[in-house]
Amino acid sequence: MQWRNAVASFALLTVLATQSFAAEKFACAEYFAATTTGQKKAEPGVKGTLVFDAVSKKVEFLDPKGTAAFAIDYDSIRAMEYERPEQPRYVAAVLVSPAFLLARSKKHYLTIEYKDQAGEARSVVVRLNKRNAREAVEAATTEANKSVERIGEK
Repeated sequence: MQWRNAVASFALLTVLATQSFAAEKFACAEYFAATTTGQKKAEPGVKGTLVFDAVSKKVEFLDPKGTAAFAIDYDSIRAMEYERPEQPRYVAAVLVSPAFLLARSKKHYLTIEYKDQAGEARSVVVRLNKRNAREAVEAATTEANKSVERIGEK
């Protein structure tokens, strides 16, 4: 009986240890390649998953096929910003009801500024899903060990 308890305890410990070192993934994100002038949308967005990997110490964006759109080392990150702009819902107000002018749509953006291998300053913009935006910002803070500047948040 003690043998079974020992095996069960070891198995539970192994599962918990594996999960604690697993990468944090945030699905339903959209990646925009930022321009050198800082505009958000240089090209059409790529939908995928934002990954903070504690083992390889990188933040990655994986497209639906699993290929990395970008991979940034935690050490090369210079700054991170979280922005939540609000915009009136004009289309819904015209099509459905003028009351939609009072409702505002909120989008969540995480901007990561970093230096590439050549030493050039670069940035990427990721639009986060509203369901996991706060958790993604917390993961960015804890995993990369950098502070995230919050812009436009009440």
